[in-house]
Amino acid sequence: MTAPSFSKWSISKWFAAGLIVAMSVIETRADEFYDLKDTSIYVDSTDHDLQFFSPVDFDFNNEPIGQGNGYFFVFDKLSWATTGERHTIGSGAADDGSLNPFREFLTGRFGDTLDPNNLVPVSIGPPLLVSGINSGPPRAEFAWGERYEFGYFDDTTTWSIGILDGADANASELYGLETQDSLYGSVLVVFDDPQDLMRGFIDVLGPIGGAFQPDGLADDIDGDGQFGPDGYDLDDPGREPDSFFIGDLRGDFDDIVDLPTSFQFLNARNSTKSDGIELMKSHRLGNKHHMVKHQNNAVDISYGVRYLRLRDNFEVTGFGGVMGASFWDTRIDNNLVGPQIAMKWNHQRGRAKLDFGGRFLFGYNIMNFEQDAALGQDLIPGQHNRSLYMGPTYSKHGKQENDFSPLVELRVQGSYQITRALAARLGYTATFVDNIRRAAQHVKYELPNMGFRENAGTQEIFINGVNFGFDVVY
Repeated sequence: MTAPSFSKWSISKWFAAGLIVAMSVIETRADEFYDLKDTSIYVDSTDHDLQFFSPVDFDFNNEPIGQGNGYFFVFDKLSWATTGERHTIGSGAADDGSLNPFREFLTGRFGDTLDPNNLVPVSIGPPLLVSGINSGPPRAEFAWGERYEFGYFDDTTTWSIGILDGADANASELYGLETQDSLYGSVLVVFDDPQDLMRGFIDVLGPIGGAFQPDGLADDIDGDGQFGPDGYDLDDPGREPDSFFIGDLRGDFDDIVDLPTSFQFLNARNSTKSDGIELMKSHRLGNKHHMVKHQNNAVDISYGVRYLRLRDNFEVTGFGGVMGASFWDTRIDNNLVGPQIAMKWNHQRGRAKLDFGGRFLFGYNIMNFEQDAALGQDLIPGQHNRSLYMGPTYSKHGKQENDFSPLVELRVQGSYQITRALAARLGYTATFVDNIRRAAQHVKYELPNMGFRENAGTQEIFINGVNFGFDVVY
């Protein structure tokens, strides 16, 4: 039996056979790409061909066809600003030391006035000076950071991991006057001095009484002819005869004054860094009961756990003046961990997509305090214009506190579908955290060892800014 030749088949029979084969191919592709059991249209999960730049597929409503399940990756570049609470650098109390060598105490009449009735000096006490830096860092600054999110989605359920490498906001200021004589310095930082460590002798007058012309001898504050620890003026005929003998080097403690805790220059720097990780599970609420033209709106409900660290550093360096080379570095890590809930509304219109969502973290805050300080690294006790009782002092402090710190976060994101698997995104993020600790507000300004303020209270922080990046779906 021989096979039929081509000539025995009519053209119409070949056309009919080809049409049947074509229809079967179309039906196969339809079964592959579309779920005919549901009114919604999804790309089949087996269609992972890594064609990230393939054209966007649209359904009959001119909406991009959503993939049924797969993996996704989101990258955001962040430009965020972190608020800061301006504060006074110093204890906030008054200092009875004097920055001005022209004050009356150099004549022995310091703190006195004359009674108009009998012309008798009446003590009015020393002048009170307060810190001149009452608006130091931190302050709001913009900085760059990154945020990553990747996970797996299956129809209406999504598992995701988010990683935040947030902005490191820095604020720095230098204080001081170059024209101010370095004997005292121009920057006053008031320290509490319960032990009267800042008492000492001064040398600001020269042989002919010129100010800021030290002659190497302590100034005679009480005018008795004895210059502090340097002995008597042998050429002073007004000295008491019974106190005179050659080589009398007994100190005159009536010449001691309270010195200011001041610097020639002071540099203050504050940095705040946020980072963390979260694990979330999301469920998309069904919208099949809506009309098809309204099924481009969807709501996602999420829950999971989150860890967020807010590291706040406050670093101050001073040199010159009465205190000399000094620094104090204070750091507080706010470690927030706890359950998190979230809700997000999605709206799709053509290639464009808008989502608006909020998150709330029930944060248990474990706060770690650290401080390193060194005051008067170049001090020589008893040196003129320096403390008589305080020398170089190094200290280190640390402690831990726990508290409840709630976090509220708002995210508004817009994206545009460039290809089937790639979308560009632009958004805004605002984060508010209450009941935390900021380093600058917890510095204890007390000689000689500093430390942390008691009952300093809590602070809040607001971080906000734009983000831009891309989405990839596989």
